[in-house]
Amino acid sequence: MKRLQILMLILFATGSSTITAQTIIGGRIGANFGKAQINGISEIITPNIDALNGFAGGIYINRALDDKLAITTGIHYKRKGFVAHESIGVELFNVDLPFGARAETRIHTVEVPILLNYTFNKGGAVLPYIEVGPAFSYATGAEIQPIAQVIVEFNLPAINLDLSKDKYNRFEVAAQGVAGIKIPYGNGEFDLGFSYTHAITEMLNDPLLNIKMINRGIGIHAGFGMRI
Repeated sequence: MKRLQILMLILFATGSSTITAQTIIGGRIGANFGKAQINGISEIITPNIDALNGFAGGIYINRALDDKLAITTGIHYKRKGFVAHESIGVELFNVDLPFGARAETRIHTVEVPILLNYTFNKGGAVLPYIEVGPAFSYATGAEIQPIAQVIVEFNLPAINLDLSKDKYNRFEVAAQGVAGIKIPYGNGEFDLGFSYTHAITEMLNDPLLNIKMINRGIGIHAGFGMRI
């Protein structure tokens, strides 16, 4: 909880000093296609790891430094995680029947990025931009959703993860890059873009089993901001 309060203080300190006539405040919604880098598990027993699709959205603040550079921050909800699955095919009466299981690890986070923004073609009808910088996030909760497949899929009871244990790290520091376009409209602008985030810190570090996990993900967003 103290680390979540630190994230809020970072946002307040960054945002409160930048709310001027050259500031844009808006909202974004989109999706995060999360995955994880898992080290320490033998390749013989490692399941297949796929991306987990999750909702992402929140508010952003863009403060101009000059005619091309700006600082972008905000506070977002982002669902991270990954999907581990194993499956086999069984032939019965010359018909292939799928049997298998997968586990969706869902991590609910609050994220505060602090990014340097560079906008191209200033004054044009379409404004391409890029953003790079650190993103700080705090995991508010997590669970594993097992899903079994015996011809059809059905959910098993979810398993909540106790993130207070020492092997988990709720507070995450990541490198983030964003590319997109802004389309001016009236006193605001539409915002379309995609991002890539790669954690620097480990979400899981289990020294007993020698397993480490690092989050990463690709995101897409659409939003609209107003100048104030």
